[in-house]
Amino acid sequence: MTQTWMRPAAWIAVFAALALPIALDLNSYYLHVLNLAWIFAIAALGLQVATGITGQIVLGQAALVGFGAYATALFMLRLSLPWHLALVAAMLLTAAVGVLLGAVSTRIKGHYLAIVTLALNEIFRMVALNEEWLTGGPMGMRDIPTLSIPALGDNIDRQLYFPLLALCFAAYAVTVFFHRARTGRNMRAVRDDEIAAEAMGVDSRRVKTIAFVVCSAWAALAGGLYVLLVGFAAPANFTVFESIKMMLMVVLGGLGSIAGTFLGAVVITVLPEALRGLQTYYLAAFGIGVVAILLLAPRGLGVVGDWLLGSFLTGKREPVGEAPSAPLNLGAAAAAAATALGAHVPAPGGGEALLRVRGVSRSFGGVKALNDVAFDVRRGEILGLIGPNGSGKSTMINACSGTVGVEGSIQLGSDRIDNLAPWTIHGRGVSRIFQNVRLWESMTVLENVMVAHRAPLEQAGSREARSRAAALEALASMGVAHLAYRRGGDLSFGQSRLVEMARAIVNKPRLLLLDEPAAGLRGGLILELSQILQHLRAQGMSILVVEHRIKLVMNMCDRVVVLNLGDKIADGRPAEVMDSPAVIEAYLGERIPPEPAAPLAREPAPA
Repeated sequence: MTQTWMRPAAWIAVFAALALPIALDLNSYYLHVLNLAWIFAIAALGLQVATGITGQIVLGQAALVGFGAYATALFMLRLSLPWHLALVAAMLLTAAVGVLLGAVSTRIKGHYLAIVTLALNEIFRMVALNEEWLTGGPMGMRDIPTLSIPALGDNIDRQLYFPLLALCFAAYAVTVFFHRARTGRNMRAVRDDEIAAEAMGVDSRRVKTIAFVVCSAWAALAGGLYVLLVGFAAPANFTVFESIKMMLMVVLGGLGSIAGTFLGAVVITVLPEALRGLQTYYLAAFGIGVVAILLLAPRGLGVVGDWLLGSFLTGKREPVGEAPSAPLNLGAAAAAAATALGAHVPAPGGGEALLRVRGVSRSFGGVKALNDVAFDVRRGEILGLIGPNGSGKSTMINACSGTVGVEGSIQLGSDRIDNLAPWTIHGRGVSRIFQNVRLWESMTVLENVMVAHRAPLEQAGSREARSRAAALEALASMGVAHLAYRRGGDLSFGQSRLVEMARAIVNKPRLLLLDEPAAGLRGGLILELSQILQHLRAQGMSILVVEHRIKLVMNMCDRVVVLNLGDKIADGRPAEVMDSPAVIEAYLGERIPPEPAAPLAREPAPA
């Protein structure tokens, strides 16, 4: 009830505060500072998309802003384009630079990418300084036509106050919608765990490229608006210091927070001007003020901003049922699986091979993880892959899901999938869980499962609605639908494992790869997990499971393949494999002595 009136009241207060400078007839200098704050907020928003939401460190945002500013000016002065066409053309041209940066980000990561983008800033500065015929050199470009809206005031800062603020809000509204959609979820998944995102069907190269395109487009918009406001562009306006200032806006607003970026931009732009009266000491006071904000709000100002956005940011929440009164256990999940999955007609299994592994080898340095391994996974079968630690089991799972490259052949149905990208293999009906649970912790449970879902284009209705419905169905089948709006990082291990299982089955894959699904479970819970897997198999899923629990392997697997030091040493039914001397030797670490040969009969001595 409290939130019902508090959030609308807060929005009224925000709009009143934004209108106050015009109502109070603030002088043009302070209006100019606020106009710069709206422009910086747009530039910082692009940086937030690339760095805060997608996890790509960019330290050259000022260069992209400068590129957009010079491009807008050149289109207006040299090609005589009207300002709105020049601005759009500059955004498109700068977006092309973003495509190149996206291609670079697929090759280099982390601090190396940060150094490259920092170098971009210096390259831009040197070009702007030395190519005088194009940029005007150190003196910059002057007499750029500015906007004029006489009906809104007697000077340009008063005239552009509300238009710039409206454009800023429009950019933020587009980004919020973008953040809630599939591409925004994919960006956050890449940021939290890129390997897991790729295994769940996210094309990380495409996602990073989109992030840099959006980052560049918003930077160009900010640059174009800057020259339309001041009528001037020079290299000194787009230095490394400006890039660092925009990064500070993002950090102060909170990494990943869209609304916080706006608040961070306003604070970083306005606070130094508010402290100008301290003269020599104003920069020190500014630094102390920023540190104080970060100490009081370690997660940034986005805590306030995200609360203001509310359901605009998260979307409308649907009822998902109440939490069970008893602690969550696999017995409840197994019962839920029996109910939810039992309603479907089982897919017939012909017994022919679905996955064919032939001559697969993989080395890490001088260590042979897999050595000419061959086996089949038949349709409608649960195949156990067992062996001592270091035998190559997880490497085989990674090879089948595309996480690592191998020599040899891996065929799914009639298609070769060895050495394909993980998202391509996922799209062909292969899904997996990891040995260590890899949820995207900053996202809700529902979003975690929706990332993995791929709604067929030919189905009717909204793809977003179909993904949401499929995700809730998968969560219900694992008995964890009531956790749909909890953050992935707030779950217990058992809950996380069930959510990961729901994420893996949401597309009803042809082949399910499980890397030690019983890790961390105890006692009777292991047999309950076996019941869940039996239900999944009954729906036509073939399952390749890596497991150390022999009890679970014996209970649920139709066949077992045993690896040892990268070699396949056994393949057959569980009972037969467990009696194999080679398997016993591999697990016990000692050779089983052969049975003594029968004594030979002595021939009688010659007479």
